[in-house]
Formats: sequence, structure tokens, C-alpha cells
Amino acid sequence: MQNQTKQLNVLVVEDNSGDFLLLEEYLRERFDTVNITRAITFKEAVLALHTPHLFQVVLLDLSLPDKNGEALVKEMRTIAGDLPVIVLTGYADIEFSITSLSFGIADYLLKDDLQPDSIYKSIIYAIERHKVVRLLQESEKKYSNLFQLSPQPMWVYHPQTFKILEVNKAAEQIYGYSRDQFLALQIADIFLGNEFSKFVSENDANNQALQHNRTPIVYQHVQQNGDKLLVNILTSAIDYNGVPCVLMVVHDVTEQTFLKRSLEEAYANIVSIEEHERERFAADIHDGLTQNLIALKVYFSFLQKCMENENNTITENIVDLIEKSIQDCKDIVRNIRPKALIDNGLVAGLTSLVQQISEANTLQVHTDLDLSVEQYFDFNAQLNIYRIIQECFNNLLKHAKATTAVLAITREAGQMKIVFTDNGMGISKEVLSRQSSFLSIKRRTALLNGQFQVQNRPEGGAVFTLFFPIKTITHSMRAF
Repeated sequence: MQNQTKQLNVLVVEDNSGDFLLLEEYLRERFDTVNITRAITFKEAVLALHTPHLFQVVLLDLSLPDKNGEALVKEMRTIAGDLPVIVLTGYADIEFSITSLSFGIADYLLKDDLQPDSIYKSIIYAIERHKVVRLLQESEKKYSNLFQLSPQPMWVYHPQTFKILEVNKAAEQIYGYSRDQFLALQIADIFLGNEFSKFVSENDANNQALQHNRTPIVYQHVQQNGDKLLVNILTSAIDYNGVPCVLMVVHDVTEQTFLKRSLEEAYANIVSIEEHERERFAADIHDGLTQNLIALKVYFSFLQKCMENENNTITENIVDLIEKSIQDCKDIVRNIRPKALIDNGLVAGLTSLVQQISEANTLQVHTDLDLSVEQYFDFNAQLNIYRIIQECFNNLLKHAKATTAVLAITREAGQMKIVFTDNGMGISKEVLSRQSSFLSIKRRTALLNGQFQVQNRPEGGAVFTLFFPIKTITHSMRAF
């Protein structure tokens, strides 16, 4: 890979000295001249960015002593303005790193996989993408250089005939067509199957034709050799030789999409293993320990008759203890294997769960459950939602010291909305900021393509909010 940028001015926001030294070595290996400004804390980064024109790019560690995670990314994007920001992350933060792309992050790099070429490529692409956006906003006069030098594939096409009128070199290199071959095609020809119809209908449905497509939809493109690409698409109205046309820019997200799917598959496997272990544990208790206790009770009843009036208090206490042990085993099995959910669905299962918790604790639970939404979720989805709410109750009973809780399930804008609130002591900032907190809830939420948020209430206590997209296919209760 040839050096395209001889000099690099970079702000590195990294508190780990070992990681910084390795990063510095890689940068000096790939660039002729490197001017590195280091910030160890977010506060130092803010001071350095008072003169943002000194830098071409920012390399940002996700975990700083004074700020981390989503708050760090969002505030850094605000302070950096249009300056490209590349996130440096570990494997534990990879899911959030993917999400951070939606906040305007230019790219993310795994620290354990850092190589001179990979970081060089990411920086060059970030800088070039930054130039593309800036030049588009600055002047139509600079269009030609901007269009041809962009590392992102770009086309100009007619909005009625869809004929390709212009194409840049990046599109030629990535898709394998020459410029003349492209000019003989329609823009629909680079889409796979019915993907172009989906692209057109999506723009029409949102009334965003000839504007930036703000919906992060993944489309399938096909190269000349038949290989497929997964891409995000931005479109913009443009005047080309006096004719209103469309400028299309694509970003290859094939690798990120496969990584996201791999994470989802891993989460699915983890959840599946958890459920199998729950079922095995419940079966062991039901078929083994519970049966043994029942047999012990029967044998002891014979012994009790032989003892007649001797040690009545002791024998009564033993019988009570056996009865309690049997009931405890049944309660454990009921929690692990929710019969009401299996027989009658999510709302019935949650009603039974709330009743059990109210009877066993001093906690008052108020519910507002919309019966109509559960029909849109199959058994596996309902089981995952049940486990999520069960985990909310477990956290509340263990840590919150609450006296009341409210569980509400409603339908809102094509989604199931779940809000779980309590009047307890709230959640510490440390727990809220950790990526590993509420990991089971996050995994199950990701499996259902949902959204999860937890925060403290101003009046005290915590609120868990979840959204799950409703599918158009309804599920019969007979499937359970």
C-alpha cells in the first residue's frame, strides 16, 4: 500500500501508555511525518480540540478515566465537529463500537488486531470521507475532483430512466466494471434481485427521494464477477450538466454486517445453552430431589406411627421441614419452567410471576399488560421477554430495597414497549456505565432486534425501558 498522505496530524486520546506507544510506532511506520498530540483524559482532549484545525483525525479510546462509553462518544463528536473520529476498542466493547457508527464515528478498530496497514487504511479512508463531505458542502465547482478522488463508490444517475450518467474510479475498482461498461447500465443493474425495488419503495415510503437516506438499511449489490456486497446508501439531489439527477454514494458494510450476525448467533447459542441448562436443572430437581423428599415423607409417616406419643414436637418439626423442602423444590421448578407461560402465553406467565413475587415478598407490584401484543411473538420470543422481566424482578429483589414496582406492556408505533419501574434506591453510576452490566438482558434484547435502556428516576428508583419490533405474522396459542 503506497503512502497517499505524507504528513499526518493526529490527536490520540489514550490513557494506556503501552497501547499509545504501540500506536505511535505503527503511525510512524506508515506515514513520512507524524505530529501526534496525546490526551490522557477527556478533559485534556477538550482542551486540545479548542484548535481543531490542527488535526486531521482523532483516535479515541472508549474507556478514559473521566468518561467512557456512549457519553464519551457523543460528547467527543460534538466537540470534534466534522473532524473524523476513529474509535479504539477491545473485544468486550465491540457490540457498542458497532452501534457507535450510528453516532457519526468514522470507523472502529480492535486494539488486539491493530496492524500498521489496517490503521493506515482506516485513517486514510476517514480523512478522505471527511474531504468528500466537506467538498460537497463547500462548492459545486469542486465536484469533479471530489467525485473522482473519493474512496467511496459513487454514481450519478437519472431519476426517471435510472441510466448511469457518471461513475467514479472507486466504483470501477470495487465493482469491476469499466467506465464505459457502467455508462451502458442502469443503476438497478448493480443491485441484486429485487433489492432495487426495495430501495425505490423505501425512498418513496419515507418521501426522501433525492435526499439523504437516513434509515440505516442494508442493501445487496453485485459485482461484475457475481460476488455480493452489503452496503449502506446515501443519495442526494445534484445538478449534472443542467439536468436534475441523483448522486448515489455507497459504504461497504459487508464485514461489519457479518460480524454483527456472528455476535447475534453467539448470543443465540448462549441463551439456548442457558435455557437447556435451566430445563435440565428443573428436571433433576423434579425427578430426583423432589421425589426423594416425597418418599422420605412417606417413610417418616410410618416411623411417626411407631413412636406414638414420644417426641411429638420433634416429629412435627421434621414433617414441617420436609413439607417446606418439597414446596421449595416445586417453587424452584416453577420459576425455571414457567408452566403458565408454556400453557397460555406471555401475559399469563407474567401474571403468574407477579403473583408469586407478591405472595413471597412484601413488594407491591402493579401491572398494565396489553393482551393484544403477545400474538405477534412466537414462543421463543415470548420466553426471552419473560426471562428479561424475570431478571428485572431478580435485580429489584436483590439490590433495590423497593416496596413497589410497576410493569407496563403497551403497543407503541409498531413496537412492544415494556416499562419496568420501582421506588428503590436506584442504580450506582458505576453499574450503569459498565458494558458488562445487565448482560443477560442485553443479549436477549439483541436476539429480538430490540432496544434496551436503564436509568435512574429523578424521584428515586430505576426504570428499565425496552422496545421490541412487532412482526406482521401472528402466532397461534396452539403453538405452545
